[in-house]
Amino acid sequence: MTLPFSALAFDLDGTFLRSDHSYDQERFARVLKQLTARGVKVAVASGDPAQIITRLFAPFLDQLTIVAENGAHVLEKGTTTLTTPLDRELATAVVKYLTSELGIDPVLAGQRQGYFPPQADAAFLDHMTFYYPDHQVLDSYLPLPEDNFFQLSFLVDDAAVPALQEDLTAKFSDRLVITPSGNGSMDLTTPGINKGWALKQLLAKWGQTGDDLIAFGDGGNDESMLKLAAYSYAMPNAMPAVKEWTKFEALADNDHDGVLATLEAYLSNEKEG
Repeated sequence: MTLPFSALAFDLDGTFLRSDHSYDQERFARVLKQLTARGVKVAVASGDPAQIITRLFAPFLDQLTIVAENGAHVLEKGTTTLTTPLDRELATAVVKYLTSELGIDPVLAGQRQGYFPPQADAAFLDHMTFYYPDHQVLDSYLPLPEDNFFQLSFLVDDAAVPALQEDLTAKFSDRLVITPSGNGSMDLTTPGINKGWALKQLLAKWGQTGDDLIAFGDGGNDESMLKLAAYSYAMPNAMPAVKEWTKFEALADNDHDGVLATLEAYLSNEKEG
């Protein structure tokens, strides 16, 4: 039997990457070679910035599409083809509210680099530097640096998420989307700009639709992508809500290469068929 899909999208944290941010490059290379030989388009779709995704997949960039910053930044074969930054005036208002009213110090996801809070402590820098190897620790937030900002994010305890979502939604209503990304981070993004939106643009460009897509995810920012895909997979370790949006479950969790195991099963079934 032939593969039932011709496009693939997978999230990173909690989905494709292990908890230590690693993945089996040799195994991925084998699977990627088989998929691309069959004409399957492969997209990495993450809330992470492009700078870390391109480093993680440096040997494979000529074969991949990168959907970074929850859909606000798209690269094809390593070259930026689509950017949708936050409105600068809105970004300023949100940063002002977060810092002065809520006591929250966000990370600013810029196109050139990441921007970290003034007086960021060592633990914060150690965590965030993985995602933003290129970064600047700000002396002050305002005025905002001269850059395009794709999203604002901050780390929170799970218990604080519902109240923060309610507060920010009431304050900024339809001008901002507040999404837990599944790795202890809250992402603040432009309404309508998400992984599903970016993938729709790409699928149209490739002459495909969501009926041709297989997608894997584990967190709240994967909802649009998973609902778009005809073959939607939740990781066994996914948030409970994710399993309600998906039709299938991956064969293993992220720490046991569940995305690759599931794709290998499809490829094996194809050969046997």
